[in-house]
Amino acid sequence: MSLFAFLPGTFAIPVLDRDEARFAVISQQMVETGNLADVRIGTEWPRTRPLGQHWLQAAVVATADALGVRHATRVIGLYRLPSLGFGLAAVLLTFWAALAFVGRRAALFAALLLATSAAVGVAARVAVPDAALLAASAAMIGALGRHYMRQGAPAETGGAPAYPVDWRLAAIFWGALAGAFFIKGLITPFYPALALATLIALDRSPRLLRGFAPLQGLGACLAVGLVWFLIRHYASGADWPVPENIIGRVTPAFPGLGIPPGSYFLMFWGLFWPAAPLAALAVPVIWAARQLRAVRYLLAWLLPAWVVMEFLPAKIPGYAVPLFPAIAILVALAMERGALALSNTRLVRLLWLWPVIGALIAVLALLGLALFDRTTSLLAWPLLLVGFFALVAAAGAVRELGLERAALLAMAGMLVSGFGVMQLIVPQMRSVWISPRLASIANAMTCAPEAGPVTIGSAGYNEPSLAFLLPGRLRLLDGAAAADFLNEGGCRLVFVERRQEARFVRRAESLGMRIERGVDIDGFEYTDGRRLRISVYRKPGS
Repeated sequence: MSLFAFLPGTFAIPVLDRDEARFAVISQQMVETGNLADVRIGTEWPRTRPLGQHWLQAAVVATADALGVRHATRVIGLYRLPSLGFGLAAVLLTFWAALAFVGRRAALFAALLLATSAAVGVAARVAVPDAALLAASAAMIGALGRHYMRQGAPAETGGAPAYPVDWRLAAIFWGALAGAFFIKGLITPFYPALALATLIALDRSPRLLRGFAPLQGLGACLAVGLVWFLIRHYASGADWPVPENIIGRVTPAFPGLGIPPGSYFLMFWGLFWPAAPLAALAVPVIWAARQLRAVRYLLAWLLPAWVVMEFLPAKIPGYAVPLFPAIAILVALAMERGALALSNTRLVRLLWLWPVIGALIAVLALLGLALFDRTTSLLAWPLLLVGFFALVAAAGAVRELGLERAALLAMAGMLVSGFGVMQLIVPQMRSVWISPRLASIANAMTCAPEAGPVTIGSAGYNEPSLAFLLPGRLRLLDGAAAADFLNEGGCRLVFVERRQEARFVRRAESLGMRIERGVDIDGFEYTDGRRLRISVYRKPGS
């Protein structure tokens, strides 16, 4: 079921700007140059970028290339495979983590809630390290949760650990933390550190740490940090990150969403859809049972981190996702205890968000395809309709089916409609996939043998996705420099965005250079929310 949730679109959707394309370009350069320490694009030098995700992507792509996959370094789906693997691992680890608190049936339900949530589906099919942090979070919740539940309450054990150190659980916890630190970076310790601090404060004792090999675990994490430092400093010549770089991703300087507190709560309804209404139904029950040791533990993972994130200046949707395993397990725990009663009519009405949000996603996808590309997807329509009616049936027949079966029907409806959107509609939106269209023009260009290989310049359109699709052949320029580049001779082609076109033409005229205008590429740049027109130029006879 997880594969059915994550695979649609993984190989069909072109490379996304900008984070995914940046990660892919760096990994691509590692494969082509063999330099596994150089983490930059051009003159950029992102000193705090960890290496783990790039190494995993480079390994997958190099293996595919060795096996004969054509143009492996330009197949974005290969760069997404580590994320797919981490997404599957996150689901399995959530099942394992939930077994510390609930039975197998409820644990499976928690895993399905996670697998079908919208944000997890995105994380598992995009070539960025968010899915790795999610999997690590699920592993840490399960390992520390088992240790915490075995210890019992302080009053029951006289304040001393009831069990000796479980090295297996400690290895899972600290290994997941160290691994995610090397893959995702400095945000990783934020989640377990807050959870541990909260649990120690609630129990009024540090006994939880004393029984969990803290010195060895922290030593392993420091060793990973030292390896990172040595590679970055000595192999590539980069300096160790200064404090403002460490905290840059959660300050206003980072281009996240600068929106007020409460924003994560509002985003949650879309990020955790279709399970978000179930979480709302579970809230009164979970809060009433907050003194139970299992509930206390899971809330310690969830609430402190959520509150802190709400008050950070920059809101990054992906930073809420590592908390989803705890939410899914809490919902499953309430479901298992039979506490998600349907007597609260006001809360049960929230289940109608299933078809409402499902219809909104489908309509926006179809509307975007119609407005920007003047077309539709006939194959997607039946899937969207089946998915929508499944969501309506789940919300309308919840009392007859029971909440668990209704939720499973809603998940199935989401998967069906999700396949239509991610596999059939989104890849067909040519207007937003500008870089693949430009790369296709460049790859189709032919020149006389004596002119040499095709080189491309781009003025005004500097997205990293174009660099990914044209590795080693692209130069990013302004309008005047694009004219100078074209005038140098050889087999050359330039893409000139409308805002740079006047400068390009003036410079070409001053050089006395004849230029030949090709096709115009019209599209929509989703990263900046604006329309683009890019013209293709070359010298006649080149």
